[in-house]
Amino acid sequence: MDQSSRDFLTALVNSYGPSGFEAPVVRTWLDYAKQFADEVYTDAYGNGFAVLNPKGDPHIMLDGHADEIGLMVSYIDDDGFLWVSTIGGYDAKILPSMRVRVLGQGGELPGLIGSLPPHLQREAQGGQELKRYQFGVNVYVDIGARSKAEAQKHVRVGDPIVLDYGLDELQNGLVCGRALDNRIGIWSGIEALRRAKQSGKKLNARITAVAAVQEEVGCLGAGMAAYEADPDCAIAVDVTQSVDHPQAEKKRWGDMRVGNGPVLAHGSACHPELNRRIEEVARKARIGLQHEAAPRYTGTDADSIFVTRSGIPTAVVSLPQRYMHSPAETVHLGDLDRIADLLSAVCLSLKQGERFMVKV
Repeated sequence: MDQSSRDFLTALVNSYGPSGFEAPVVRTWLDYAKQFADEVYTDAYGNGFAVLNPKGDPHIMLDGHADEIGLMVSYIDDDGFLWVSTIGGYDAKILPSMRVRVLGQGGELPGLIGSLPPHLQREAQGGQELKRYQFGVNVYVDIGARSKAEAQKHVRVGDPIVLDYGLDELQNGLVCGRALDNRIGIWSGIEALRRAKQSGKKLNARITAVAAVQEEVGCLGAGMAAYEADPDCAIAVDVTQSVDHPQAEKKRWGDMRVGNGPVLAHGSACHPELNRRIEEVARKARIGLQHEAAPRYTGTDADSIFVTRSGIPTAVVSLPQRYMHSPAETVHLGDLDRIADLLSAVCLSLKQGERFMVKV
């Protein structure tokens, strides 16, 4: 991965964008995309689009979602503490003592999620261990305010909150940080578009890379984006569970591992002919694939894309990730680079006017 691509990934992670509040992330993405795309634009809800070769045929959409999970202020108590609801799928037990950034009406505010010290836990529960952390029960944010009135000078009900963690390098090509789910997806779409453009090879296809909003609350933006773009086929890029750590159960989740390459999903939302093309291209490019079962649904934007209009042939290519939905999401940069190469090669493989149809 070259330095500009790495810097782009860092910039995406450093942008805050919980579901419904993705504009700063999409702006960062568009500013980078316009260097390579023929056209960039947004729609009513802030989905970002970057188009290369707009008169090409077929039309392929490369989707990633721009949003991240977060929190929202739901109540401010008399002592100035902010009580919160979740935006997407946070596990409350990981949150105590975490640093946060409150995206208030007057600007960003630092804060932290309160926790009860171990010395007080038994006393608080009459000699019993503290009950698990639950939203609406004991998860609150401390911004240092001394009263409700003081807190309300900076924050109101409905303001979003994100965990305040950036990107760190681990050993052996691994990085960890907040919101890699799914900044890696929108990174991959633009990187694939750039690599296709700079390959020097003939490109028949029109490529539309999409930074979709509101995936973490129901895969909502991707449906809007797919309807707007009206592609002939689509690839959704997201993260998937890596099970190469002590707490993961392979018999339940499969055997995906960081560092072993992209993961191709198989199931009802995943078009068999498009999957076949991806496998073909991967073999020729010597990009090793891992495989994942998704028999009912994928849990990605593909679930919204493939049922749009009269059906859009869709595939899911994922990046193995440890510790999903935490501030320490961990991925391998080599896997990410290979996803961008794979997507670019798939786009370049498309023949003039080609369509994907289930053979019956």
